[in-house]
Amino acid sequence: MKKLILFLSCSLWVTANWAIDNRLEKSVSANLIYTDNSGLRSTNEESEFIVSVTPTISLHREAARSNIDLNAALEINSQNNGGENFNPRLQFDSNWELLENHFFVDLGATGAQYSSNPFTSTSINSVNSGGDVTTNYDLEISPYFINRFRRYADLEARYTYDKQINKGAVTNGSTSDIINISLNSGEVFSRIFWGLQYTKDEISSEQTTDSNFESYSANVGYAINRSWRINGTVGIENNDFTTTRSSNDGDFWSVDVVWTPSPRTSLTVGYDDRFFGGTPTLDFEHRFRRSAINLSYTKRVTNSSRLLRDQQVFQVVDQFGNTINPATGNPFLITSNLATLNDVTFIDERLDGSYSYQGRRSNLTWNISRSRQSDERGIAGGSSSTLFDTGLTYTRELSRSNSLNTSVQFNKTEQATGADSDRNQFNIGLSHQLAQNTSIDVNYSYSKQDADNALAATITRREYTENRLTVGFSHQFK
Repeated sequence: MKKLILFLSCSLWVTANWAIDNRLEKSVSANLIYTDNSGLRSTNEESEFIVSVTPTISLHREAARSNIDLNAALEINSQNNGGENFNPRLQFDSNWELLENHFFVDLGATGAQYSSNPFTSTSINSVNSGGDVTTNYDLEISPYFINRFRRYADLEARYTYDKQINKGAVTNGSTSDIINISLNSGEVFSRIFWGLQYTKDEISSEQTTDSNFESYSANVGYAINRSWRINGTVGIENNDFTTTRSSNDGDFWSVDVVWTPSPRTSLTVGYDDRFFGGTPTLDFEHRFRRSAINLSYTKRVTNSSRLLRDQQVFQVVDQFGNTINPATGNPFLITSNLATLNDVTFIDERLDGSYSYQGRRSNLTWNISRSRQSDERGIAGGSSSTLFDTGLTYTRELSRSNSLNTSVQFNKTEQATGADSDRNQFNIGLSHQLAQNTSIDVNYSYSKQDADNALAATITRREYTENRLTVGFSHQFK
């Protein structure tokens, strides 16, 4: 952790001396929370008053040959049962050009909290969590070399070192060494595209099992016209991880068709064939004048370390491409639809979708996610488990200084052992703008979790209900 702080401090100091574009936002929020079920217990519930304070900083600095984006927050609270009193959130991304047009370095770091096991989780957010939360820190250093062979081909060779540290319910972490080399067609190829790729991902776990993923591939594409394009890929993969399959290596291929009739619409439909079988793929995006829709379907071999690398901690851009302030003043949500944090490799079949509407005074957002995870070890409790989440959020501007917000969230888990559960949450709140940069809000939430069998209800997965009332204050410094 000390190395992470030193690393971020040095990066910010260097960029500050040559910055062309500086944007710094600072804010603080304070909440008084009453809950009638401290620690989210199934029996012998106790009420508790909790105080939380959260300072937040957002920084964008851009120089001639480097740029930095930093979003960080630290929630400090007084909860006594099960949860953490210090809950960090961090997202740091930077790019440095060391040799003009050729040698670059990406530096990044994230910090967030996740359910250590989403199939036994009771936590919804960081305040009054059930004690099953893991804080994950991810540090990434990625130097890479780029070279253009005139207008005929572009070469990129990249090495990435990734270090993950887990604290809390899960103490193990991992170290990854990743190599990516690609040679792709240059500007002279206007309608025919081609590429050669090599990737290798070696993951060393602090538990017992290491995993290695390696592949060689070649792809070719043809632009039929401005709207239609067809792509094909063939390759060989060599994998090494614990599995009950006779083989997890072999040939693979894929084909897809891309339709982009306008800058606002993109549709990709394809088919992949790998050692675990064939599967269709889908990626769809469309933006209307006031709304946007996204839908994707994928199936891939992965583990929790690889999923954690891709997590976006703060939302800084909405679906319409507009920059938004990541500081909401609300307790941090606990990500509970990812995967069990361990060294097990699994097949993740995932469907994600969203719809957003932005009116003059009203906003509506609907999200849905379904992940079917097949444990490659084939053990009971991990094979063919399913995580399902969906949520609806509505906000309404009542006047220039008052707004209403409400949301409904539903979570369902299905395990091979039959330890299924459902979780529902309802929120409603009012916000009042005291001044241009100061607001107060009052929120009420009701949460309920049900488990199907006695084992899940009493030991593995607890049942509970909670009523929560929150009074909050937020101020943004200028």
